[in-house]
Amino acid sequence: MKFLILTHVQHKLTDGSVSAYAPYVKEMNIWLKHVDEVSIVAPKTSEIKNDIDLDYEHKTLNFNEIPSIEFTNTKKILSSLFKLPFICSVIFKACKKADHIHLRCPGNIGLIGCLVQICFPKKIKTAKYAGNWDPHSHQPWSYRLQQTILRNTFLTRNMKVLVYGEWPNQSKNIVPFFTASYSEIEKEGMTVKEFYKSFSNSTTLNQTNNDLIKLLFVGSFFL
Repeated sequence: MKFLILTHVQHKLTDGSVSAYAPYVKEMNIWLKHVDEVSIVAPKTSEIKNDIDLDYEHKTLNFNEIPSIEFTNTKKILSSLFKLPFICSVIFKACKKADHIHLRCPGNIGLIGCLVQICFPKKIKTAKYAGNWDPHSHQPWSYRLQQTILRNTFLTRNMKVLVYGEWPNQSKNIVPFFTASYSEIEKEGMTVKEFYKSFSNSTTLNQTNNDLIKLLFVGSFFL
């Protein structure tokens, strides 16, 4: 099987290996154990590989570079519109060669993939919507458009769409799965007094200044 991945995730090419954001690649590597050939259509970055990156694990892997696109200001909009024909052409040709098309949404490349995949109704397809699928949440119009196309079984055929959580009145191609998150009704407020009490029960506060609490964040920020 020829497996195609369409994503906006920035990739790094180092000494013959292809790497990207580790949690995403780790998930993809599980999928790739079951395919014969892998093609990736994604932007490439010149940044040096670091600890947050992970290599794809597959013997037959082809990387097709496309430019990044953004629509955050006038200059970037004009630049992105100029790049669109080339990006659409690369994605269309890759989809034509593939046996299985996999979209990573939401994102600019995911949106283009949502539109191009309409031309291939008979091919096996999957999409991972790694965002908030809540139909009542406030989201950018491009995210809403991707959701609309993905849940439309006339435009999007032969596709399973993986989404976070279970939502009512979904189309038959939507496949819910678990994520460690909370709904609005599960959120609980906490007063300053309760906050201090929760810490005092679990750790020892600074003896000289009870107003001082040191918090440690473990993770990464992307600006």
